[in-house]
Amino acid sequence: MLRPIPSESKRRLYEKLYDDLGQTIHDSLQDEDIHEVMLNPDGKLWVDSAKKGLIPRCELNPTQAFAIIHSLAGIHNFVVDQYSPQLEADLPFFKTMQGERFTAQVPPIVSHPCFSLRKKSHAVFALEDYVTSKRLTIKQLEVLKNLIHERKNILVCGGPGSGKTTVTNALILEAVKSDPNQRILILEDVPELQCKASNVVAMLTSETIKLTGLLRSAMRMRPDRILIGEVRGSEALDMLKAWNTGCPGGICTVHANGAVEAIQRMIDLAMEAGLTVPPVQLVLHTIHAVVSVNRRGNQKGFINNILTVETYQDGQFSFKTLG
Repeated sequence: MLRPIPSESKRRLYEKLYDDLGQTIHDSLQDEDIHEVMLNPDGKLWVDSAKKGLIPRCELNPTQAFAIIHSLAGIHNFVVDQYSPQLEADLPFFKTMQGERFTAQVPPIVSHPCFSLRKKSHAVFALEDYVTSKRLTIKQLEVLKNLIHERKNILVCGGPGSGKTTVTNALILEAVKSDPNQRILILEDVPELQCKASNVVAMLTSETIKLTGLLRSAMRMRPDRILIGEVRGSEALDMLKAWNTGCPGGICTVHANGAVEAIQRMIDLAMEAGLTVPPVQLVLHTIHAVVSVNRRGNQKGFINNILTVETYQDGQFSFKTLG
C-alpha cells in the first residue's frame, strides 16, 4: 500500500520519534514473534512473545520515556502533561514504525511514565487456518460459516490480548467471500480491522465525531454490513438499532470474559444512552451469536465456544451452544 510522503516538518518529527524509541524497540517492531511492547513505571521494558510469553528486555530511563511520549504527542498535535496525563495514538508509517497502537500514561496518574505499544497483525487468517492450528473445531467452522452466510449478527468477546481482532478479521474475510460486491462499512476508534472487499468504507472517530455519530452517518450510506471494531459506551444502543433495522450481518467486539458477561455488558453500555429500562428484547432479537475467544498459554485466538441467547426469565439469560 502506498503511503503519503510526509512534509519536511513532519519528517523531522518522525525522525525524532524514531531516534527516541531506540534500537531495542525497533528490533521488537521488526520481530514477527513479538506483538506487544510494554514499559512499566519502574522503567522495565517487556515484550509479549507468541512463543515465549512475557519477556523483560531492558530498562528505559524516565527521560527517554517522556521523550517518546512527547514526540508522538507532537506528531498528533496533542499535549501530554499533568492536566492531560494520557495519550492514545498510532505510530506513523516511517521506517520500522507501521502504525502501531500506542497508549501512554504520565504522572500524576502513574509514578513514572509508562506505555504499551501494540503491533498490528499484517496477516489475515482464514477460518480454515484456525482449524489447522487447532484453535477452531470443524463443527465450529461450519457454524461460523453458516452465521456469516445467513447474515447473522455476531458479537466477538474476550479479554485484552485474547485475539478478538484477528478472529474478527477472519470472519470479515469469510463475509467478503460470501458476496464480494456487498457494501461494507467499518467503524473504529483506531484502524485495526482489515477488509479486502471492493466496496468498503472505513471511518474513524475523532475528537469531535464519536462512534455514535459514525453509526448515524453509516445508516444513511446504504450499508449491507456494519462492522465495528469495539463498543465501549452508549454507542452500543445505536449499534443494536442499526443491526435491527434492515442492516443484518454485523460483527462487533466487546471486552468480556464470556457470553454471559458479553450480553450483560452490551445491556449496561446501552443503558449509558439514558434508557430507564434495560433493552433486553432488543438484545434478544439483534445479537444472534456470541463468539468467545481466549488465550491458552502464550497463544491467542482460541474459540472457546459459540453461543446464542435463547430466553430471558427472572433476570437471567439462557444460552444454547452452537459450537
